[in-house]
Amino acid sequence: MSTVCLKGGKVADGATRKVFDADVLIEDGVIVAVGKTGTVADEVYDCTGCIVTAGYADAHVHIESGMILPPAFGEAVLPHGTTLIIADPHEVVNVAGAKGLEEFLELAAASPADIRTVLPSSVPATPLDTNGAGKFLAEDMKPFLSRPDVVGLGEVMCYYDVAAGNPDIMDKIALFAGRTVDGHTAGMPDDLVEAYAAAGVRNNHECTTEEEMLRLYDAGMNIYIREGSAARNARALLKGVRRLGLDISRFAFCTDDKHLSTIAAEGHIDYIVRMALEEGFDFGEAAAMASYNPARFYGLKGKGRVAAGYDADIVVTDEKALSPRLVFKGGKLAAKDGKAVFNCAKLQDKHFVFENTVKMRQLSAKDFTVPEGLSGVAVGLVDGQLLTTKESVADGERPNLLATVERHGKNGNIAVCYLKNYGLQRGAVATSVSHDSHNVVCAGACAEDMAVACNRLRENGGGYVVAEGGKVVDELPLAAYGLMSTAGAEETAANIARLEKCAHALGVNPAIDPFITLSFTALPVIPRLRLLDTGLYDTETRSFIR
Repeated sequence: MSTVCLKGGKVADGATRKVFDADVLIEDGVIVAVGKTGTVADEVYDCTGCIVTAGYADAHVHIESGMILPPAFGEAVLPHGTTLIIADPHEVVNVAGAKGLEEFLELAAASPADIRTVLPSSVPATPLDTNGAGKFLAEDMKPFLSRPDVVGLGEVMCYYDVAAGNPDIMDKIALFAGRTVDGHTAGMPDDLVEAYAAAGVRNNHECTTEEEMLRLYDAGMNIYIREGSAARNARALLKGVRRLGLDISRFAFCTDDKHLSTIAAEGHIDYIVRMALEEGFDFGEAAAMASYNPARFYGLKGKGRVAAGYDADIVVTDEKALSPRLVFKGGKLAAKDGKAVFNCAKLQDKHFVFENTVKMRQLSAKDFTVPEGLSGVAVGLVDGQLLTTKESVADGERPNLLATVERHGKNGNIAVCYLKNYGLQRGAVATSVSHDSHNVVCAGACAEDMAVACNRLRENGGGYVVAEGGKVVDELPLAAYGLMSTAGAEETAANIARLEKCAHALGVNPAIDPFITLSFTALPVIPRLRLLDTGLYDTETRSFIR
């Protein structure tokens, strides 16, 4: 029997929201006593002047956005105190269906942080474009329901279908009766809120304003306060919770989509914890939202609390949560002063070989021709935002080209239009990451280089490619579904930074991320113009431009 004692700290209990002086005694990975134990332990850690709290939980995240496999993602966030992850593998399943989900679950089981999975509810995300998996229906979900690592239904994006009682989505919600059904209300009209909540959707992570948060809170939904790389909503919502005196038991923290560079620069869930403390919450309240509530929402017994009988997943930090000093996973020291100390060798025992999911034909420059009907219109990018505008193209003007290429071997569609404010002076940039159907998206100053970049993605199984002068000048292979690297977090982050620098050197607008911006130009749930494999779509008129 192995014993560990965390001595002399202040325990922050998210269940009671109290902060009190106590030692914590751990035996074989489980907390057995909280108080003045006096027991002699095999290992003793001096926690004087520190807060001892349960490991943090990310209540909703798409691991694919980190562009690394689940074990590597766990390695990246565990030193920041995140010991529990609720993952929605929406992107993998859109590409690879049930087979991809099975592989994801197997990979998740190898993570040093606990990963629990919600089954993606909206595959495909819309009927407007072409994904790899086709429909992922309730019938396809049934084989996964009894798995202990499956804890709910992923974000329900099709709120119009919910309000109309569409059988496809209602059958999925019915499968998860009594379990958590995640929400997604971005753009949802106010008059659908009551029907959406009444259907059984339990939470929402898309609130951006205090008013929106209160509307959904009053409808009975739990609110996940989000702070990712692009969507930065936490401070405004925390201010609202504090000002309005809302019930903290109804809130949790999440990132949704957070990229490796952002995690490295500012942290993960610990970043939101710090923000909560800055906004006047005490550590007991922060522990409720960061640890106890999300574990409770997903029915995870033994998780989320520093109390006898709970798993010894613990963060030891300073009173301002500036940096986790110690992180324990299952009673074993996993990270110290922001650096992993666990042995990751076991995570590499199984080598996955991923099928090449980029199945498009060989392309040539003539494939990147703007059709006559689109000669006077362009997608306009907005600095630092995912929104786009509808722009006109004057006679003789030569904006960049934008193309979306169906890459799942379904129909061979290619759509091409003009692109403004991307800024390429020469060459081309291409990616197989394009939410949510993940077709190939390419921008270029030169059609010949666009063909080179896209053909390289066809060869290497997807990723990022930069081409210039008829050849590939740099690339980042994402062999796992064209979405994730098989390398570790540090190596992948360095590769991404190098590719971004290379793209900017070709003239890409410095106020724009060369790849992330492209990855959203094909997502038809964000205003205004989106280039799908089926054509140029105007979200305001809900119609294709011909």
